[in-house]
Amino acid sequence: MAENPINSKSLTPAKWFFFFIFTAFFIIDLCFVITGRLQALDDNLLALFINTRSDAFTVFFRAVTFCGDQTTVIVLCVIIIILPSRAKIGLPVALMTGVGTAVQSIIKDAVARPRPDMGNWLVGETDWLGFSFGYSFPSGHANASMIFWVALAILAGRVLILKGKPRAASVLRVVFFIFAVLIGISRLYLGVHYPSDVFGGWMLAGLLLIVFFALYKKFWPVKWRVILF
Repeated sequence: MAENPINSKSLTPAKWFFFFIFTAFFIIDLCFVITGRLQALDDNLLALFINTRSDAFTVFFRAVTFCGDQTTVIVLCVIIIILPSRAKIGLPVALMTGVGTAVQSIIKDAVARPRPDMGNWLVGETDWLGFSFGYSFPSGHANASMIFWVALAILAGRVLILKGKPRAASVLRVVFFIFAVLIGISRLYLGVHYPSDVFGGWMLAGLLLIVFFALYKKFWPVKWRVILF
């Protein structure tokens, strides 16, 4: 079946509506973080996650957070780039993830929010000298994993639809989205981020994904496109 791009004109109003929603929530979250107005709420919500800890949950969330680690995401990007579908799926997903990570890193260094109390960490976030590795807002795991898995779900799901497998596409998209959400939640359970860090990472990922797919629609070679967003 020919993989012709779909017409996205009807999606434009919804696209920009969500762009403004994600942007507004991110800016509000950022302002509250900078002014410290969310600190008490962050501390209380983080305590709720810490109080749910058990041996089974700890094993699970350590495994989940590993899948959102920077090294793991880089390896996944390399894998999808070398697959036969790299022009249609691998390269755009890797580019989106890389640029999104760079934007997140710039914001994180500018905000310079300290991480939660190291005494509650269940995974290491320190460098070889024992100093805290990186700042807290926004969560890099939440941001990068949401961009990677959602972008992959959109493009791979469209390929499945074009192959006459819409049900498989729906299942794949739901599973990938839930997995990205779990990676963000794992950062709270493991005590290395505040809830507002994870929320900010998700909102940043959402607005960046909309921008990325708008650029994809305009600049990615037509013969390699599988969807217009």
